Amino acid sequence: MQAIDILKKYWGHNSFRLKQEEVINSIINKKDTLALLPTGGGKSVCYQVPAILREGICIVVSPLLSLIEDQTKHLKSKGIKSISISSMMSKNQIDTALTNCIYGGFKFLYLSPEKLRDTIIRDKINEMNVNLIAIDEAHCISEWGHNFRPSYRLIDKLREIKKDVPVLALTATANQNVINDIQENLNFKEKNLIKSSFFRKNLSYVVVKGNEKEKTLLRLLNRIKSSVIVYVNSRKESNQICSLLNKHSISASSYHAGIDIIKRKKTQEEWFNNSIRVIVATNAFGLGINKTDVRLIIHMHIPMNIESYFQESGRAGRDGKTAYSFILYNKNDINENHQKIQERFPKIEQIKKIYQKICDFLQIPVHTLPDDDFEFNIKEFCTRYKLDIRRTYNIINYLENEELIKLHDTENKSSKVKILLSNSELYKYQIANSHYDHIIKSLLRGHSNVFGNYVNINEESLAKKIQTDSQSIRKTLVKLEENGVISYRKNKNGLQLRFIQERQDAEKLNIAEKKIILERKNAQEKLEKTIKYIQEDQICRSKMLLDYFDENKDERCNVCDYCIKKNKNRIQQEQYKETSQKIIKILEERECDFDQISSLIKDTDNKEIEDILNYLFDNDIIHKFGNKYIINKK
Repeated sequence: MQAIDILKKYWGHNSFRLKQEEVINSIINKKDTLALLPTGGGKSVCYQVPAILREGICIVVSPLLSLIEDQTKHLKSKGIKSISISSMMSKNQIDTALTNCIYGGFKFLYLSPEKLRDTIIRDKINEMNVNLIAIDEAHCISEWGHNFRPSYRLIDKLREIKKDVPVLALTATANQNVINDIQENLNFKEKNLIKSSFFRKNLSYVVVKGNEKEKTLLRLLNRIKSSVIVYVNSRKESNQICSLLNKHSISASSYHAGIDIIKRKKTQEEWFNNSIRVIVATNAFGLGINKTDVRLIIHMHIPMNIESYFQESGRAGRDGKTAYSFILYNKNDINENHQKIQERFPKIEQIKKIYQKICDFLQIPVHTLPDDDFEFNIKEFCTRYKLDIRRTYNIINYLENEELIKLHDTENKSSKVKILLSNSELYKYQIANSHYDHIIKSLLRGHSNVFGNYVNINEESLAKKIQTDSQSIRKTLVKLEENGVISYRKNKNGLQLRFIQERQDAEKLNIAEKKIILERKNAQEKLEKTIKYIQEDQICRSKMLLDYFDENKDERCNVCDYCIKKNKNRIQQEQYKETSQKIIKILEERECDFDQISSLIKDTDNKEIEDILNYLFDNDIIHKFGNKYIINKK
């Protein structure tokens, strides 16, 4: 079976697009490959097709849980055995899943790069017949990229385990520095870049400077009737813009991390199905979204860097039809973005202080790595320690980027229980406390490994087994925990905090001041290039973007704001010249007044004829006698 046969069988397409086939052939020939394909360029097919074609399993490293869930769901719907490792799984579930990857005929194992810290996972991978290692969002491995993740450097450990397995690195945004960094950090046996053009001939880039952004937004939405994404800087602004649009009878919903995860999923689904026309979102929205009929992307502020702007703009016009990407900005935005960079890279003392207070708040001892997540109310945290919530959130964000902790939403996470007593101690407890016997026996029957290990439980199911209600079950489990029999973690919804690495002594945090300074400088340089892009009005915008990504293109795109203005001026000049020649020819034959001239030139409006006559008069080509125009004799 050939690669094209796999594409036809599972995806129903008769041909590959862009550079897909070239990437697939490179992987089939066991070459380490960096595929640089634009947003919406079908990157996942590049590793899925060769992995299905060959014996063994493909390990896919991806930074986003939502993307991992979508991909595994999509593959399973096609009958392709796929599995993912997530933080919501118990150690036992992870062990079972990895064992299935060794013996169960699975074709894809998805996991986050953080999971590679776990030596047990790496040991299990060592036993697998791996045919490919695929790294999504590969720019995250580079400190010169726009979303650097330290855990991406752990992928090198996979290469040590599976020396002969080819690596496919995939990204939509990388300049030459990042390209070199990716290949070097992934230990490519030889440099091998397959790059599709970043040029989007159907996408018009437009920049509008002005203080009346909301009026411009409404005008654009009334002119371009389509599915739209509006990117904003904050949760507050997302809610405000959403209210404004709904007030003007434009169906819109907010999307940001402050909204309940269930509601966010519902909003995304409604927008995807066109029940909602406009999503007003922070940059949390869009990764992995493949909606083909988005005609308009609007940034209500200056993006922080060209990479994220290009990626977000690329979500428009994926069907190849004309689409638009607007930036609406004013002078204040520049100052705000510079301020944001200062907040994003705080002083080392501030970072240590907040890290220490988080550990105190959650009561985490030094050198401990909790095996479960903690409910974390950031408002309550800031109130207790008298902290500014915005500054605190930025510092927590930095701690996340350093992969010390992670904030995430949880939806319907199972409750967990583990028995703290030994088998004999538990038996004695049951004899002394017979009223708890039913629930303890139910736990033991359902979970043989409950001694010393957390297992997932369902209170409703337990209640049915012993013929009571779930509320009573919860109260009993709490009582058993108070008595030191079990550890009980109730199911959680909402914001959770997880320790990625073991809790460190705050004063010995492995974050150097020099590193923060370099990161701040890198972010400032990227912002300056974005500011230069929005302020430049004498170059084709597509050409500027392509230059940033080291792609040279001589011709203009003819659809950006600069090109449209240039083409309009050219057309006007051509029309001006043509109309001038018509007027001169008429006057060479006879004297005419304005009405006579305009009646003979019907394809030009009177104002333009008047302007041309004034020009000809000022340049001494014609003169006027009374109301008659007369040609000047040479």
